[in-house]
Amino acid sequence: MKRTLTAALLVIASAIAMANDAAFRYYFDLAPRSIAELDAITESLLPEANSPTHTAPLVVVLHGDEAFAFLRSRYAAHKMLVDRTALLDAYGVIELKMCATWMRLNGVSEDDIPPFIEPVPLGSAEIARLRERGDTPAPRVQI
Repeated sequence: MKRTLTAALLVIASAIAMANDAAFRYYFDLAPRSIAELDAITESLLPEANSPTHTAPLVVVLHGDEAFAFLRSRYAAHKMLVDRTALLDAYGVIELKMCATWMRLNGVSEDDIPPFIEPVPLGSAEIARLRERGDTPAPRVQI
């Protein structure tokens, strides 16, 4: 299991490194995966924050229960993940989006999420838009 996770993280890291070439853009459809998977991905991407050549962020689309981790009311429980994600967003390594339909169905407003998260009307439609734009799905992490 640990070797699978390590191999998957290396694949993601190399995919992000290839994203420096403008021809490569990646997205990550998190739902219905886990917070642990996002935690592993953000941890593996930390070295990219110091890379001056990084140009294309990994787009992460949250549209399932993993999005609860980013609510302001749950910040204390997920502080390390939220802070790491905010740092990666600030350095242009990732771009986090959250499904506004999921938000509405779960009573979540834009005031309930950090300002670095961009609400999109529908998570699945955003993923389709990214595919149409030519973005490539990032490899899955097996936890």
